Amino acid sequence: MFSILGAAEGYFQANLITSNYLGTNPISFVLGDAGPSFAVSGGGISLVEIVRNPDLLNTIGSRLMDPEKAVTVALQSAVGAAAFRAGRRLLRRPINTMNRAIKPLALGVKL
Repeated sequence: MFSILGAAEGYFQANLITSNYLGTNPISFVLGDAGPSFAVSGGGISLVEIVRNPDLLNTIGSRLMDPEKAVTVALQSAVGAAAFRAGRRLLRRPINTMNRAIKPLALGVKL
């Protein structure tokens, strides 16, 4: 069963990592220039660029070792996880109603 809210939360967490450490979004990181270029700032690093130039791993490693960025990402991640948890609790009834409506369709998807 594929959870739409779980996927949204996963994308949120992946976006935190890629925007803070790689300067791009998850889609542009995976697809490179073929994907939409909604980069946070110029010079984002994509997976294709890492394959072409492995020295970029040193740049990423130095960014990962920055304690200020690590604390910022950890706080943003904790706040985001708490917001998703609170949202699920506040919207529990509408979510359950939608899941009951979707279940007979046998799509393998839930909110």
